[in-house]
Amino acid sequence: MDPFLDEPQKEEGGFDPREMLRLFWRRKWLFIIPFILCFSMAAVVIKTMTPIYFAPGQLHVTLRNSETRLLNDPSRQYGARQRDIERRMREEIALLLFDPAFLEGVVRDLQLHMDPQWLGPQDPEKPRTEAKAIAMAGGKLRKRLRMEPTGTSLFDIGVLHENPDKAFSMGQFVINRFIEEFRASQVAQRSETRDFLEGQLEDYQQDLVKAEGELNEFMTGMAASTLLGGSVNANNLALVEENLGRLRTRHNGPDRSELARVEQDARALVGNAFSVGTYGSEPHVAAMVREMRDLILDSMFLPADDSSFDDLQTRLGLLRVRLNSQVEELVLQDYPNLGFMDRNQVGQFVFLSLSRQANQWVISQIQGQIKAFRDFTTQQPAQSARLAELQDRVDAARELVQTLQEAVTQQTMNLEASRSMIGFQVKLRKKPSYPEFPIEPNKMKLLLMGFALSLCLGGGLVVLAIFMDRSFRSIEQIENTLGVAVIGTLPVIVDDHFEMKKKRRLMRWATMIVGVIAVAALFFLVIYPRLG
Repeated sequence: MDPFLDEPQKEEGGFDPREMLRLFWRRKWLFIIPFILCFSMAAVVIKTMTPIYFAPGQLHVTLRNSETRLLNDPSRQYGARQRDIERRMREEIALLLFDPAFLEGVVRDLQLHMDPQWLGPQDPEKPRTEAKAIAMAGGKLRKRLRMEPTGTSLFDIGVLHENPDKAFSMGQFVINRFIEEFRASQVAQRSETRDFLEGQLEDYQQDLVKAEGELNEFMTGMAASTLLGGSVNANNLALVEENLGRLRTRHNGPDRSELARVEQDARALVGNAFSVGTYGSEPHVAAMVREMRDLILDSMFLPADDSSFDDLQTRLGLLRVRLNSQVEELVLQDYPNLGFMDRNQVGQFVFLSLSRQANQWVISQIQGQIKAFRDFTTQQPAQSARLAELQDRVDAARELVQTLQEAVTQQTMNLEASRSMIGFQVKLRKKPSYPEFPIEPNKMKLLLMGFALSLCLGGGLVVLAIFMDRSFRSIEQIENTLGVAVIGTLPVIVDDHFEMKKKRRLMRWATMIVGVIAVAALFFLVIYPRLG
């Protein structure tokens, strides 16, 4: 009897685990043969594969930020999230590690382009040039370089090699050279930016000198004679008028009322014959009043949000304190019999009077300059337009020079900060250690993969065979499927037809075995090395 024919059995309804087990057991060779083949192929790979050694060194990459606003914060450039920083770390490392210039430097220093074991035998008929040998050695080194993240901000870097001594020595050299060039590149980027900005600053300073020369030449001409000594121009006219309005409002309003109140109290103490002019003529007081006038005048040409305006106000405040102290000393000398509070009243009157004189002088100067500029623009429109054009060029050049000076200062500070461990920093956390065991072939990994592959192939073939089996396995199945009654059975007669079917069945088995071998060979000999 043909052993592949099913024995008659009783038809049962529903799922029968024993029936499924029996069906699997009858096709056990479809499972056993792939299982043996896959494990045999794994054993062949383990025996024939060249051992590969790897001696990596571990780097610790950190991003150091700065709390001060004077320095660029690297987190703003790379992103505030840790995931963005980790991604940028990998990109920075890979960009330098696989850079052609870095690979060429390693090849030249290690003389890999002259090592026949590294490049392989050379064709005598087509000798390699030095450039071609370096390119080939660099390409091979690129394929053998490995950069693997092993944790938060930790990266392993090394070289794959068949010789453990070579893997160890090359791993040490590559990671030490990488650290050196990475640190140099971080400083070089900022140094190049600063050098570029300094070059641009020199060019714009020359433009500013040229623009100021043209403006001065025009100002000394007869057309601008009425404006000599004036600082009001078309660009700052609106700002000056706005500042003048505020100064005039304060001068004629709160300051006048406060002076009248203080004057009344002071004259009640010292009499109406008291004169402020005697104090204003004192040399130290006169010098401080002149300095006060100059500072107030300079502040009229600056916007309130400018840093220079804040500096002027600070200097002006300190000057007023000094003037007030000097006035109080003079009052004490002239009226030693007055009490402290009375002397303070008299000194306050003198101080406010001198301050109003300074403000009045500034108001007169600004009004005169504004009137002179308006008269000039009305009487000589062509010269006025030329003056405005030259002034615009000077202001634009001065603004560019100031911006570049600030940028150069910023880059200089960032350059010094990069040398002081600000930004991406790399340090060697673990030196390469001598590899005692190869990383490839991985025996346990191959066995597990062979086991999984054999399960998939064998189980898949068995399930496929069961679903493709269209034969009847019992009389009850025939009657239930066809809906007819079976009145008798015939014994199996082995003839040429059955012999032909048996040969076809054997051919299918042989084809499946060849397919299993082909799949296993493709996986273990082609796909697995690429995964490694």
